[in-house]
Amino acid sequence: MSTQLSNFRYFFLARIYDAALLWFYQPLVRRLVAAVNAEAGDNVLEVGVGTGISLPYYDPRKQVTAIDCSLPMLQRARKKAAEHPEVQVDLQHAAGEDFQHEAGRFEHVVFCNSLSVVESPGQLLNAYYASLRPGGHIYLLNHFTPERGPLRQLDRLLTPAGKLLGFKSFFPLSPLLAPDATVKIRHGRAGYWRIVHIQKPLSPPC
Repeated sequence: MSTQLSNFRYFFLARIYDAALLWFYQPLVRRLVAAVNAEAGDNVLEVGVGTGISLPYYDPRKQVTAIDCSLPMLQRARKKAAEHPEVQVDLQHAAGEDFQHEAGRFEHVVFCNSLSVVESPGQLLNAYYASLRPGGHIYLLNHFTPERGPLRQLDRLLTPAGKLLGFKSFFPLSPLLAPDATVKIRHGRAGYWRIVHIQKPLSPPC
């Protein structure tokens, strides 16, 4: 999603974002960040930090770089960061597609409900996976379209509404995954929302 379009859309959504999502989304965010905190390696990048729902839960030992292309969202994230000065976080205004960073800098890359709002999620995920330090981790928290059943058909039907609101309603997981990655999936909210943990091998496959 372009920065200009995101700023326009989230100027309105930022005000209701926390109220709309917090009641069911916060427990999943806490589970995801707890998984990040439990792993070795202190350098974390969160792509699409939004209003900063995740920020209070990071271990103070982690060095968190958090980016978002929406200025209204980022302003709210800065307020949350100020309320939790023990968390070491560097908030930056940047789109995930444009963020420049040195390959191998981060051991952890986090996408909390953000991968399905970008234009080419598979391409973006592969780019961050390629730049991830060997043995590093990617964490996804998102709705993922089931492989079969009524929710799959519902996601297809909601595609026009999703485009209007700026996210992909039809969003299957399998096309996003690198073939050499180790993947662990934790189901939540009837299996529709999932925490996906992707680990990069320590060395390239033979």
